[in-house]
Amino acid sequence: MPTTSSSDPLVARTSKELPKTRMEATTLSRAEIEKTIEPIIRKCLREFGDSTKSEVSDEDFAKHTVGMFRPDVRRVSLIVSMAQSIPGASAAGEGLEVGSGYGYLLFPMALLLPQVRWTGVDHPSRGYEQRDEFAKAFRDYNCQFAALDITREQLPFPDSQFSIVTFSEVLEHLPVERLNFVLSELARVVRPGGILLMSSPNQTSFENRLLLLKGSSILAMPDKLFRAGDTFGHIRLYTRSEMESAMSKLGFSLECSRGESNNSAYRGAHRSWRRRIYRLYERVEGILPILRRMSDTWYMAFRKNAG
Repeated sequence: MPTTSSSDPLVARTSKELPKTRMEATTLSRAEIEKTIEPIIRKCLREFGDSTKSEVSDEDFAKHTVGMFRPDVRRVSLIVSMAQSIPGASAAGEGLEVGSGYGYLLFPMALLLPQVRWTGVDHPSRGYEQRDEFAKAFRDYNCQFAALDITREQLPFPDSQFSIVTFSEVLEHLPVERLNFVLSELARVVRPGGILLMSSPNQTSFENRLLLLKGSSILAMPDKLFRAGDTFGHIRLYTRSEMESAMSKLGFSLECSRGESNNSAYRGAHRSWRRRIYRLYERVEGILPILRRMSDTWYMAFRKNAG
């Protein structure tokens, strides 16, 4: 199994290394979390996105991102609220996000669970990983970063290192034949009693059921335009029951499961009737629990069994 020494820059820290951006360990409401994290997500896209500040003015950036951040703000706020309610806001130890991307989830977790020392992992093909702003953000949030292809390489951490691991919106991008390898690696680095938080598009969502009834496919045919290097678009979607079964075989028990639809920002133009209809459905789903089983995304928290 991979081993690391205390001098490894991925894991070496000192008691003097305090994050420049941090909060007290306080449990916040969902609304408070969203208010806190929205500027973080906006800044991440502004600094690490495809259009740099030299190419797009702040005014144009604001204009073209109206309503764009809601799905990620809602997704991240739900995962943070689950983390604050299960291990607790005062949770301590090591945290890992696999598939950290721009830091949409990683940096809010580092801010709102300040006693957890976080590491992000993502594919080495991301161009923004070389930017000075990217390295500075990791320093500011006292996070570490490792670039690797999780479908081919073992995670460079010892067994049972992490108290909390997040794996959000990555599962659906994995080649099916590498799924067991990736899940086994996640299971290996979670300590007994630790928490694995996962989210992924729901194969049995209401929208997907309608597509099947119409005779349409849930996912589009593979297209090289949706492949960047060794990374892919959506390859396979999973149900909650499938993932609960898979994680049970790896020694995890389901702690809690949630469903929530937040994809309206991806449906139609801003203020279009199509988007308004999707937003209306999201509100109705929030009132009727039966619809949450058919939400567009599932969120699951697993606890690693002791022994």
